[in-house]
Parts: sequence; structure tokens; C-alpha cells
Amino acid sequence: MEVIINGNNEAGDFSTVIELLNRRGLDPKLVVVELNGKILPSADFSTTTLKEGDTVEIVQFVAGG
Repeated sequence: MEVIINGNNEAGDFSTVIELLNRRGLDPKLVVVELNGKILPSADFSTTTLKEGDTVEIVQFVAGG
């Protein structure tokens, strides 16, 4: 399956949003995910399936000062 992640086409076997985050080593508590133009509640990460051609934007929170 091919999806667009942060503007880049990526092929992989990403069945759910949480699986995508886990494969990228991202903590689901520290990211915001936009799926096809809509913010996805973090409670829905494990139940939301990805489909061919979906557009995913992932924004990661970082600490700094």
C-alpha cells in the first residue's frame, strides 16, 4: 500500500495509524496526526485503518528551551 506521509509517498504495510507510528518509533502521546485533512483524536489511532492513497501528516512535540 502507498500513502503520503508528511508530503512524501511511502510504501508499506501500515494497517492502522498506531502501527504506522510504532514502525516510525514515535510515541503516540507526543504526536498529532492529521488524516486526509482532519485531526485524528489519539483515542482513534488504534482503530483507524489506513487506505491506499491516504494523506497523513504527523507533527511531533519536542521539548526545548
